[in-house]
Amino acid sequence: MGRQLILSEEFERIWEGGDPFKILQAVEGNIYRQVKNRKTIQFRINGKSYFVKLHSGVGWGEIVKNLLLLRMPILGAENEWRAVNKLQELGIATLNSVAYGNRGWNPATRVSFIVTEELINTVSLEDFCQDWDLNPPGFPVKKMLIEKTAHIGRVLHHNGICHRDFYLCHFLLHKDAQGAIETPKLSLIDLHRALIKGKLGIRWIIKDIAGLYFSAMDIGLTRRDLLRFIKCYDQEELRHSLTIRRDFWLAVENRALAMYVKHGPSS
Repeated sequence: MGRQLILSEEFERIWEGGDPFKILQAVEGNIYRQVKNRKTIQFRINGKSYFVKLHSGVGWGEIVKNLLLLRMPILGAENEWRAVNKLQELGIATLNSVAYGNRGWNPATRVSFIVTEELINTVSLEDFCQDWDLNPPGFPVKKMLIEKTAHIGRVLHHNGICHRDFYLCHFLLHKDAQGAIETPKLSLIDLHRALIKGKLGIRWIIKDIAGLYFSAMDIGLTRRDLLRFIKCYDQEELRHSLTIRRDFWLAVENRALAMYVKHGPSS
């Protein structure tokens, strides 16, 4: 039976002599999310809060369906574990993985898990920006957040990573102990569907940026805000983006508008 186990020093001590797979299956905590073949639980050990994602086998039906659609199936926690490590290599703030494991040769029945530390004193950009339309933030904060999200997207895409759920809700804004935000730090989370390739096809990049734009459509962004994002993402003069890159940005806008028509406001 295939088996891989990677533990931080702390969890090697905590689970010494035990089977992490059995321990996590029995862990007590708050069920944060539960969908088919995947469960996320928030639990505490030694006064610290963690999240574990438990993946059970996806089954051959799901694997075949994805392959017929020319998509690589997500078989378990390995995808998120690889993405977390890749983002850390690139200097993008994200989750801190403290334990990862998978077990089983059969890809349809393989079980796996990833344990990450809770990111405390954070608020999602979806929540932080939700009343911007009525109560706009100070210009420096808005400018910095627009530039930071654009920078993160550029780094991801230029290094072959498509998040695939690239929405405001998956950016966590860090606050200090008093709840203040001075120099914004953003962490990108929810990476279990992330696609990592040598080079991304343009359709994946359009999908990501359109998703982000869709999730920001109702927060009162101005045309100048959108142009600032484009300039920061492209790292070119706006004239270049609006002429040479015109078709790309139109494709982003059209996809985002189609999402809005189909799903309504992102919230």
